[in-house]
Amino acid sequence: MLWRLTYIHTFVVLAVLFIASPASALEMSSKRDCAVCHVMWLNDFRTDKETLIEWQPGNVLMKDTQGVVSSEDICYSCHDGYVSDSRYKAWKYNNHKVFVKPSDKVAIPSVLPLSNKDEVYCGTCHTAHGSGAIAEGSLPGPNSFMRVTNVDSNLCEMCHTNQADFKRTNGHPLKASTLKIPDTLFELGARRGGDRNQVICQSCHQVHGAQGDNIVIVDNKNSGLCTTCHVKQQSLNDTKHDLRLTLPEAKNSKQQLPSQSGPCGACHAPHRATGRWLWARAVKPGNPASQMCLTCHGEDTGYEIKGVGDYTHPIDVDQAAKAPTASGLPLFLTGGTENSAGKVECFTCHDVHRWDPYSHANRGKKNVDGDASNSFLRVSSGLSSALCLACHTDKRGLIASDHNLAITAPEDKNLQGYTPRVSGPCGACHLAHNAAGNKLWARRLSGDKDFVTQLCTGCHHRDGAAKEKLIGENYHPVDVAFNELNTGETGADGVARLPLYGSDGDEKADGNMVCVTCHEPHSWDPKKPEGVVDQLFRNTEGDATNSFLRKANFPSSNLCKACHLAQAHVDGTKHDLNVSAPKATNLLEQTVKASGQCGACHLVHNSPNRLKLWARPYGPVPRDQNIMSGLCTSCHSEGNVAEKQTPPIATHPPGKLITNIMYYNKDEKNYTVIFDQNGKEKNAGDLSCPSCHNAHRRGPPFEEKSGPKDAGGNETGTYRFLRTMSYDTVCKDCHGQDSILRYLYFHDPGQRSQAAKARAGDKFLFLR
Repeated sequence: MLWRLTYIHTFVVLAVLFIASPASALEMSSKRDCAVCHVMWLNDFRTDKETLIEWQPGNVLMKDTQGVVSSEDICYSCHDGYVSDSRYKAWKYNNHKVFVKPSDKVAIPSVLPLSNKDEVYCGTCHTAHGSGAIAEGSLPGPNSFMRVTNVDSNLCEMCHTNQADFKRTNGHPLKASTLKIPDTLFELGARRGGDRNQVICQSCHQVHGAQGDNIVIVDNKNSGLCTTCHVKQQSLNDTKHDLRLTLPEAKNSKQQLPSQSGPCGACHAPHRATGRWLWARAVKPGNPASQMCLTCHGEDTGYEIKGVGDYTHPIDVDQAAKAPTASGLPLFLTGGTENSAGKVECFTCHDVHRWDPYSHANRGKKNVDGDASNSFLRVSSGLSSALCLACHTDKRGLIASDHNLAITAPEDKNLQGYTPRVSGPCGACHLAHNAAGNKLWARRLSGDKDFVTQLCTGCHHRDGAAKEKLIGENYHPVDVAFNELNTGETGADGVARLPLYGSDGDEKADGNMVCVTCHEPHSWDPKKPEGVVDQLFRNTEGDATNSFLRKANFPSSNLCKACHLAQAHVDGTKHDLNVSAPKATNLLEQTVKASGQCGACHLVHNSPNRLKLWARPYGPVPRDQNIMSGLCTSCHSEGNVAEKQTPPIATHPPGKLITNIMYYNKDEKNYTVIFDQNGKEKNAGDLSCPSCHNAHRRGPPFEEKSGPKDAGGNETGTYRFLRTMSYDTVCKDCHGQDSILRYLYFHDPGQRSQAAKARAGDKFLFLR
């Protein structure tokens, strides 16, 4: 060992002395750099020996050149891989194609020559003689072998003009620096641009030594290159949107199988995509934000995967309240750009790269059915229906109501076979895709009633989730035009305040009255549409102030008044049982507070009586009398709430052939109503109590002032719920001048006699 060290030391010293000695210095040739390759240019190196590379005096490779140096083999004299620097990878792995004729997809400028066979070769980009051709990162001088300075991959762009014009050709953005390029990408071999985060060709491509196809810096068959930057999208792998699992034979626009393109490349192409967002599949006209999804999930794709069905959530629609932006859900402009002024599209609710919004680890796998908590949703719509309510904020009251089936019917199932805890409260009745009908209905339709009624009877039937709350055989008419209800007087408080609906379930100004005209199924209490704080109740018994009514119907009959304005005059009178008999109950054992003023006498649902949906037991009526009088005697009879107002004479003699033909105009003061046994109005027949009395109004509509009262506080004269003016009634057809007394004092002959005496003395105390 010692002798070796001594030898090396002696050699170094002699070398230094030799170099330092002017006498022994070699004369430096100006061609010394050229001689590295052009050995035979120096006479001192000429020899008669044959070179290892065969000498060819004519054109070898480069146009207008000759000699051995124009062959590619000369490059190997340095770039043989022996030294582990940039020369090592010149022919390692995958390199830019050489010795091929350029395709029509590239344009070769004149400053980048082709070979003598018009092929791309090493010298197309490289030259040992380029004036000012300095390779990026290299020192100036003769070792700069690029034909042009390659700043930010501009050399690549000189030929690959389509890729450089990425906006026109739907390619990956270049020269953009909106995202931070991770250090990992540079460690893999990416070149930095002028801006560290600037995307250039060499961010993904490596001309020499690329380890992936298409000279990308790493193998991208598993989309490893894509997800190096697009980290969040990595959660797509192994989900149902990884087409290697679900559609392994489906080819993208490049005719690549998912196994060739990788999971990202199945839908995205970095160059010459079919449209925006680098889409790699045929897109139909429309907003790309949804049409991209329909390239697989459309009805005509032929793929055996879940489609959206005939009844699916609307897309390409405005969201007037712009609630999604406030809730973190994106809206999209035409063209697919996210913008708060945009529209609702598929991507508004779905994050196509992530199966579970709250877990990157949960990938779903191929054969796992999704539910409202995953399925590529941006927000889980499970127990709280948070996704749906992000936009449909006016429906939030449902969560704290009896219509939250997760509380009141947890074992019930929708069309998909999901319980409310799996589908979410909204999903119990609505499906965003593949619904049973309009309104995205999630339950089977019976087809036996109007469409909107079927929506309600989907639960409110004998075997349904709401079998304890049925509407019965006798209930308020539905699917009828408002003008057919004979509700009488309307005005500012009329039907316009309650919605009417067409046959498709959409609200229409000239539509029909249906269940949801009076009911808002998403809000239990009209005074608290946002819902109540306490959500622990279940199957709460409602009353006239809540029960999913659009308006509270107590302490005044506001809901019924919206249509039955003329009948709403009962409020505050003695026929308002909240005033005269608040503890009285109807046939369903409801007090006025529970039923409302109208419900004390009429039942909207489950009435035992068809006639006027009567809510009380019919009162006593002689066999030959009209049953309509039984409505009045149900209270005005012994043992009932108005027994103190039971008249000595209750009914008009039958068989008198009373007619109102002469007074047929219902708006006239003298019109008298005649009813048949079914409560229908007719023009001739027998009088009944409601012929002369309007139970909803204390006086004729033409006289609204409060009338005189007797010692007991009872109104007298024309203010005893009489229907017409006392001086002009149908009575005069038979009774002449005596008709006014018979009309005013029909029920009490004693009062009639007293009034007759007063009349004889010209003391018309009974008249106004």
